[in-house]
Amino acid sequence: MTNRNHWRNPYIIGQTIIKPEKFFGREDLFAFIEDNLNNNIQIQLLHGQRRIGKSSLLKLLPHKIKPENQEKFVFISFDLQSYSNSSAGEIIYKLAETICEQLNVSQHISIFHSTTEINNNLDIFCDAFLPIVCQGLGNKKLVLLLDEFDVAININDRNHFFLYLQTVLIKQKQLFAIPVLGRFDDDLQNLCQLFDSPPTQKIDLLYEISAKLLITNPARGMFEYEEDAINAIFELSSCHPYLIQGICFHIFLQVRSGTKNKVNREDVDNIVDETIEGLKSGLEGLWDGLSINEKVFFAAVAEVKKIVTSPGKSPEDPFTLLKSYGIIQTEEIIEAAKQLVKKGYLEGTEKEARVKIELVRRWLVKFHPFNQTRNELKKIKKEEIDRISKQELELYRDKNIQDMIDHYERILALNPNHFETIPLLAKKYLDIENFDKSLELYTRAYHYNRIENKENLLQALEAYGKNLKKQGKLTKAKIQFDRALEIEPEKESVKEQLAEINTELGKQEVLQIQQVEEKPTKPDINNSKNPFRQRVILGIILGLIALLGGNIAVNLSSSVPNPSATQTPTTTPKADDNIQSNISRGDRILFSTNNNTRPDQAIEAFKEGNYSKAIELFENAITDNRNNRNDPELRIYYNNAKANDKAKTGEEYSSLTLAVVVPGNDQSKAQEILRGVAQSQEQFNVNGGQNGRLLEILIANDANDEEQAKKIAKKLVHKDYLLGVIGHGSSQTTEAVLNIYKQEDIPIISPTSSANTLQGKNFFRTIPSDAAFGEKLGKYATNSSFKKVIIFYNPTDTYSKSLKEEFRNNFRGEIYRLIDVTDPKLDIEKELQESASQQVQAVMLFPDIKYTATALEVAKINLDKNLGLKLLGGDSLYNKKTLDDGKNVEGLALAVPWFREAPQAKYFSQAAKQQWLGDISWRTATSYDATQAFIKSLSSRPSRATILQRLQNLNLSPKGTSEDKLVTSGDDLKFKNGERQSKAILVTIEQGQFKCLQQCSP
Repeated sequence: MTNRNHWRNPYIIGQTIIKPEKFFGREDLFAFIEDNLNNNIQIQLLHGQRRIGKSSLLKLLPHKIKPENQEKFVFISFDLQSYSNSSAGEIIYKLAETICEQLNVSQHISIFHSTTEINNNLDIFCDAFLPIVCQGLGNKKLVLLLDEFDVAININDRNHFFLYLQTVLIKQKQLFAIPVLGRFDDDLQNLCQLFDSPPTQKIDLLYEISAKLLITNPARGMFEYEEDAINAIFELSSCHPYLIQGICFHIFLQVRSGTKNKVNREDVDNIVDETIEGLKSGLEGLWDGLSINEKVFFAAVAEVKKIVTSPGKSPEDPFTLLKSYGIIQTEEIIEAAKQLVKKGYLEGTEKEARVKIELVRRWLVKFHPFNQTRNELKKIKKEEIDRISKQELELYRDKNIQDMIDHYERILALNPNHFETIPLLAKKYLDIENFDKSLELYTRAYHYNRIENKENLLQALEAYGKNLKKQGKLTKAKIQFDRALEIEPEKESVKEQLAEINTELGKQEVLQIQQVEEKPTKPDINNSKNPFRQRVILGIILGLIALLGGNIAVNLSSSVPNPSATQTPTTTPKADDNIQSNISRGDRILFSTNNNTRPDQAIEAFKEGNYSKAIELFENAITDNRNNRNDPELRIYYNNAKANDKAKTGEEYSSLTLAVVVPGNDQSKAQEILRGVAQSQEQFNVNGGQNGRLLEILIANDANDEEQAKKIAKKLVHKDYLLGVIGHGSSQTTEAVLNIYKQEDIPIISPTSSANTLQGKNFFRTIPSDAAFGEKLGKYATNSSFKKVIIFYNPTDTYSKSLKEEFRNNFRGEIYRLIDVTDPKLDIEKELQESASQQVQAVMLFPDIKYTATALEVAKINLDKNLGLKLLGGDSLYNKKTLDDGKNVEGLALAVPWFREAPQAKYFSQAAKQQWLGDISWRTATSYDATQAFIKSLSSRPSRATILQRLQNLNLSPKGTSEDKLVTSGDDLKFKNGERQSKAILVTIEQGQFKCLQQCSP
């Protein structure tokens, strides 16, 4: 093989292809043109996107028709690109000049004395010039190949030009024309009408067989493409020849500078950014040919692929995105959407539109992002608006507010999305105390640009609130101030107003209670909560005690309800015989609720079976207290109330029930798990559930205690309606209960237990096993050329032991020592210094959760003593506490199950962050996936047996999980012997943050 440095790049970007052997495909189009020429059809119209290969097709047309027909035609190539400012006469003069040059008969141009002469008399071309040329051709037909015909459409006297061209073709039967347009719009339709519906053909994307030749043939003799690489190019380019050439051009540069002889999918992925940069100038031509509304909608469609309204759903449609920014859906925008589909830039319906070519979408996101492109809206009808705006200064002098309002309304009538005018008009409506109209406009402006319009909206809300308060409409006033606090939680002036309103509302409530109590009412003895009945019951109990001689011990304080007592929820109830106190479906709070009293009222309503009231109270608790908005326990109970409320309507709507068991001794981890479950539950219920049946979630707290976990499991298995269990929180507790669930054939999916020892026909997990973590760390340590390492681990912990073993199986170096983190005599400093003296290069930190502090102490001593040992660890260290150790853990590499910054995780993490008002952890993602797996396994008549069977054959696409194939290749959710078929991800700590290592590649 020749020296790679001498290889010339065989791929052609942006140039007309003139060699037939370098042009692939279009055989059907060449045959179409040739057939029409043979049938004496004088004009054919071709059209296609920019950069689709129109010029190359015209250039090679004479070589692509059959040899026997090549003698029948004489082809003249004429490019109109440089004549955008020329008159019809000037174009015809240049056309005549080109005909003479290509036929080598330049003397015929002497017929024209000047362009001015032909401008005054176009018939010279038809009546004098063409007869002489055709006479010289004999029986051959003269075929004009008119490239960039769009330019001719743009000249001022275009109707005169086209009518004249039509006249020429009628008079000169020996003349043929093949105009090519770079766009498909009304101009093409007009031409079709003018030329009496001539044959029309679109120059479209290549067929895959031709695209494959375009990819592989130029590189023949230098390197080869694997089939997967070819498919990757297809996926990026949709077989667009210009984009294929661009991708392959950059692949060639990469191959030439290396030693590879085969190109794989990873090689294609690696040059995407370079390709987008390299094709930027060519793609800008596409952009420049769009209207403003088309640009904005095009950018919106590209943007929606990054935004998911709720994980597992399709991306939100572009019209919803526009609305979320306050942009009104005008008729022009709707028409722009239709045109983009018509032109082939988008596919699907306008509402569900997708960018047809993935590489173009990525280019749009990079160089024409929606947040930037939407500013183009202000240019719509700019000249008319500028003319009207000149009157503004004069109107200000008159100080007539209504005239100013009319002035701004005129501008918005011309362009409803002129966001420079919207806040100005909102201010004028505020001045005349038209609060509704003012807030409507300020809200639109705020959605469009939150930074610039935040204060304006806050002032309007505060002004409206004060106005309502002054009128005594306290509840309505409170709504305005609450809304202001949602925008700016620390705004003191609003807090003061709310405090005054709440005080006044409290006084009114007390007064109403007093008025009710003052009314004489007959005691309802049958009401179990009636104080009179309670006193009667108490008297009977005391009488019995006296009768029996006082030998019965009674706790009176627990026998009689105390209406004034407040519940104090506990985060980790003890493992006692009353295990039901550690399980709740909405009838008790298991975790703290930010001292909000409303959840207690909601709990009482739930207990009483008043589910409609419970729904309202849970919803108020969630929405009225910002801290409660990220409380998953309340959200689960809210959805449980909905499920039970619907179940009351009939047996066919009985709720579908799952349980989730969390480690309540660590409330943070428990809530991380519950957030994933809650998000999946709410998504399922909002979409109507399964045949009208909604999902109910039982929450159980095993306190990460094996004995309590067993009691929880024994309680759950006897709930016949329970379909499955999500949990438990750790490998230790899961191992303790697995056999209990197995005996009752209850399927269990653990989102957090990774120990390899966990196995069984009813056991599944959505976290990779320790085999995956150990493999990832072992291979990384080997590839990092570590020859000798030590391991800190807990030999009594299931997780820690299995991770150690899997690392040992995959590491190709020497494990110098295994160090027990539970050893009370452990001298970390001595162990590290001795290891460093023996050329140990790295430390593996595999503690269980109880001993993570010991691992962090290892990192601290390593830094303090400047030992320079590299640190690697398991996912037990993947938490904020580790980050808080700062420089001690800088450079620590961890194998983790999921990372929110990984490309395949960003859609879910962004949507979850929006719902929970903050970043989420891997536990939320894997718990969401566990719940989704159960939901996907539901049938029309679900049972434990049917779910178990369906889980074993589950194949849930990334679209329904915490990964999303819409961005990159996420993993399908499927199980093999209970194990999720996915790999661990490597992250490292840089400057106090977790960052992707090795591009977060699974």
